[in-house]
Amino acid sequence: MSLAPFKVLLFDCYGDWETGMLENLKPLLDQPSAPNREKLFEVLGPIENKTQDDTPTMLYYDVLTKVYSETAGKLGLKADESQAKAFGHSVPSWPAFPDSSEALKKLSDAGLKLVILSNVDNTSFEGSRKRLENGFTFDAIYTAEKIGSYKPSLRNFDYAIENIKKDFGLEKEDILIVANSKYHDIQPGNKKDLKSAWIDRDKASMGVSAYKDVKPTYQFSTMIEFANAMVKDKS
Repeated sequence: MSLAPFKVLLFDCYGDWETGMLENLKPLLDQPSAPNREKLFEVLGPIENKTQDDTPTMLYYDVLTKVYSETAGKLGLKADESQAKAFGHSVPSWPAFPDSSEALKKLSDAGLKLVILSNVDNTSFEGSRKRLENGFTFDAIYTAEKIGSYKPSLRNFDYAIENIKKDFGLEKEDILIVANSKYHDIQPGNKKDLKSAWIDRDKASMGVSAYKDVKPTYQFSTMIEFANAMVKDKS
């Protein structure tokens, strides 16, 4: 199936969230009884998801602060309030994947609308934005803070569909979700009859490993592979 019909790309696969988390969880991971990466995310992921479900208007840096403390407690690790707050405010330092900025510029140059739909607060996203926008500008940014809920709530996707129509005069059929998380993006996108391109990031586990049965429309290994395929189909 050709990618040519799509005009709007609804993104959430640009940031290496798991690496960012690991780098800022060092006070926990440096403890002798700390678990490995897989076990850590098996514990942390559900805590984050439940916090977002239970408190949909809580800002993401406060969500992460709570997640840090609860994850430490569940794993029997030592944590203090200052460490939890530091983790909560660490998102601006989390790295983008190496191919993200190049791929996004290529897609922007091809005339595609680039829209972010992300489970972050506005302040935290500004740090990511500075690393990503290099010769292009995002056409719209829809954060959990703006929407008042977190993915996978279908409310977030309704918001995106409605605002893309209002801002760009484009329809649901023009939208392609481009994401890594099957839990946060591909699965709810399927429920809204949105087409999707899954970026199968190496070693990504949160929102991925437990959702092998969730099927995207397209699958790519990297953002640049997707961008090259999209530009080829558009030409």
